[in-house]
Amino acid sequence: GYGTMRKADLTGAVTQVDNKAFEKSVTTSIDQVLQGRAAGVQIQANTGTPGGSSTIRIRGTNSLNATSQPIFVIDGVIIDSDGSDNGNSNPLAGINPSDILTMDILKDASATAIYGSRASNGVIIITTKKGQQGGLKINFNTTNSLQTRAQMVDMLSHDDFVNVINQFGTDNQKSLLGNANTDWNDEVYRTAFGTDNNLSVSGSIGKYLPFRVSAGYYNQSGLVRKDNVERWTGNVVLTPSFFQDHLKLTINAKGTLNNNSFNNSGAVWAAATFNPTFPVYSGNSN
Repeated sequence: GYGTMRKADLTGAVTQVDNKAFEKSVTTSIDQVLQGRAAGVQIQANTGTPGGSSTIRIRGTNSLNATSQPIFVIDGVIIDSDGSDNGNSNPLAGINPSDILTMDILKDASATAIYGSRASNGVIIITTKKGQQGGLKINFNTTNSLQTRAQMVDMLSHDDFVNVINQFGTDNQKSLLGNANTDWNDEVYRTAFGTDNNLSVSGSIGKYLPFRVSAGYYNQSGLVRKDNVERWTGNVVLTPSFFQDHLKLTINAKGTLNNNSFNNSGAVWAAATFNPTFPVYSGNSN
């Protein structure tokens, strides 16, 4: 689709987020980059796990029964932004944010003129980086982080718990008291380490073949044990031109390998409420 419109008429309907926002943030996926950076765009994480899916709304909820998620167009290719794996995994987490040049958010009905009725909830257009004429450029960046829990729910200590059961509990409840002293929160939570590494090589072969090759490795553990996102990405872009720049081609190949694991979502509540007199291990080697 193609259309023209005066920029003055689009100022409230189109928002652009450039790559400077990506460089200043430590994010798992591109939807996290958009948080707080685009007017009228609301993004809410569905889970607290790294790489978890998000609910994205452009100018509010538009449908009671059908999805209200916008569509994503990455270098002209439309992808499904809905979550999978029971709503845990996020397809957008498979895209390396360091490869993105700009993101344009189309927020009004004019988006449907190009993309049809499926664009009724808005469109997020993502343009990735490409090679430029000139000498060879090599860029490497790495970001490493540590995350820890900031505040826990104030619960009874082991001794307070035992005293309450002995004072107010029934005989059946008293019989369930054990001899261990277990802090289940310490067993469930951990200090989470994350690393994000990206290498890119760009330039041009001769005068007519600009190129960009990039590779990235991302690994982020969650605060809850077993939460982990590991992602390998590769991207090759060739932008040759012919006939004195009258014919320009873009050849783009992207590859992503995701290895994600998610915790049992009931572990957080169970850690706060489980019997602290039970041991972690049963004693039965089987």
